[in-house]
This record gives sequence, C-alpha cells and structure tokens, in this order.
Amino acid sequence: MSEQLIVAGFHRSGTSLVCQLLHRAGLFLGYDLLEAAFSNPHGHFEDTEILNLHRQILVDNGQTWLVSRPFLPVIIEPHWQRMGRIVQRRNAEHNLWGFKDPRVCLFMMIWKHLLPNAKVLLVYRHFSDSTYSLGRRQSTELFSNLTGPPRIYRRFWEEPDLALRMWLTHNDALLTFARTYPEDTLAVSLDMVQDGFPVIRAINRQWGFGLNEVPPSKVFDPNVTDRRRGKQPISDRSLIDRIDGTWQALERLGKQAEQTIEEATVARR
Repeated sequence: MSEQLIVAGFHRSGTSLVCQLLHRAGLFLGYDLLEAAFSNPHGHFEDTEILNLHRQILVDNGQTWLVSRPFLPVIIEPHWQRMGRIVQRRNAEHNLWGFKDPRVCLFMMIWKHLLPNAKVLLVYRHFSDSTYSLGRRQSTELFSNLTGPPRIYRRFWEEPDLALRMWLTHNDALLTFARTYPEDTLAVSLDMVQDGFPVIRAINRQWGFGLNEVPPSKVFDPNVTDRRRGKQPISDRSLIDRIDGTWQALERLGKQAEQTIEEATVARR
C-alpha cells in the first residue's frame, strides 16, 4: 500500500527548504517540478500538476492565492476527477510520495478525504519573518514586472494587514487539521530546521517511512533564508491577540516534535 506525506505551510515559511531536504532523502515530490526563481534559487519543489489544480479550484471559487479570510472551497466534479487521477497515478507508481504547495493549507480536509492515511508535515515560520519575506518578494515582482498582474502585488500596500491576515488564515487552517488528526501531523518551524533539527529522523521515527537521513546543513543556504524578527506593524489592533494565539499554538506543536527527538536520544543512551 502506498504512503503519502503532504508538506503544508504558509508562503515564505520554509517549505521549499524542507522539501529540498526531503527530495535529497528520497521522497518523490512530483513529475514536473516548478522551476527555480529569484525568490527560491534552489527550487520550489512544487508539483506543477497539483499547483495548477489548486489554482483552478481557487479561480472557480472566485479567489486568488491571496486568501485572507476563512475559506470553505466548493469542490465540483471536475476537481474531484483531477484529484482522483493524481492520486491513482502516484499510488500506482510510488510506495511513498508527497507534494508541497502553500495553497494546500486551504484544502487539507479535502486531501485527507481522498488520502485517509496521509501524513502531514506542518512547516511554520514567525509571522514577522513570513510577512516581511512575502512583501519583499512581491515588491520585486511588482517593480521588475516579472510575472502576474500588478494589481495583485499592489494589494499588499493597499491593504496593510493583508499578509498578516493571510498568515493567520493559512495557519489557523493547519491548526484545525492538526487538532483533528494529531497522530497524522508533525510540526516543525523554520527556526528549528535552521538550527539543525533532524527533520528526516523525526519523520522516520513518527511514521516509519525509511527515508535516507540528510542533515539540514546539507541544503540550508543562509544567503537565501534570513531571520528578521523585527517589530511587526499592524493597522487592525484586533488582530494582535489572534495572531499571538495562533503563534503560541504552533510553537506548542513544534515543542512536541522536539520532545519526541529528545526522548528518542535519551532512550538510545
């Protein structure tokens, strides 16, 4: 029976770094991976077939990727058929496979319905770092006229809290999934990965996947991922408590992963 690992995290949260690690460890992540870009020079490690599916679902629901409010997608028959074909092919050809796309945060329960045994690696990053990185990327896109309509990029300046609301919406959806399926969820922060947390070892211990252990130092490039952690400007003060609560809940999940590895280390002594 085939096994699946979904890597889920908000935009600019370190999912590309983690998937670079998983790719090196032997996890199949797709037949046609999204090419590298200035914002991800080592690659996105996103399966374009799944990425395009998620984009289409958003379009059919009158949305772009800038989802900043709780979102319950309507999945129509063509969507189910495409998802079914994706699952059927990968299950037939791979004993273990996975995928990553930040948009999957919005569709976790749908994928869990299709893949009831799927495991989820939840990757999170501090809201200040994520939103700063996202804004910097979008400003480069806007002024360089690289891809996409400028009106999309301008929204980050026309709506000052847009990136924060997006971070909150995506991570709240992940927390809902983690609370519903705690045994199928493992959470790691980008800080943990940067500090050398053995992600592959934790995954193997949690679910027995048998991936090749690769230390994060083999793929981590400090020139690509930096730590800012400055003060976060907020226009809507009512967001403060919600954001803090979401961050603390994510950190509690990350501590559980750290504790699992610490217990395993002690047991081997």
